[in-house]
Amino acid sequence: MKLIIKLFGVLIILFGISLIIKPEFIFGWIENNNENYWLYIIAIIFRLGFGILFILTAKDSKYPRVIKVLGFIFILAAVIFVFTGQASFQDLVDTYIPEFKPFAVVTGILGMALGVFLIFAFSKTQIYSRN
Repeated sequence: MKLIIKLFGVLIILFGISLIIKPEFIFGWIENNNENYWLYIIAIIFRLGFGILFILTAKDSKYPRVIKVLGFIFILAAVIFVFTGQASFQDLVDTYIPEFKPFAVVTGILGMALGVFLIFAFSKTQIYSRN
């Protein structure tokens, strides 16, 4: 399961790089697929699945509290999406995508930092020792 989270970290890093180099690739894809019901369903399943995965594997990480909190945030987002419905999800995406476009580079850097953190949090190597 740790490998899945590390791969998720790599995927986040790649999306971050894409947001820095060619943000229209991701924003355009989201805008073009926003009205598809499957995007809404995948958003819920993805958040719920990774939320549960983060909570279950938190104890195996270097930062179990942080990972567990991220897991609960993922689950909370999934629950909110379920209760707000697809129409509200589409409105949210339509409203915030134009707002985030000017900040694509910052968002990409933050995404890459999160990806690196996830890989580091689940790696076995210790950078420092407690003496």
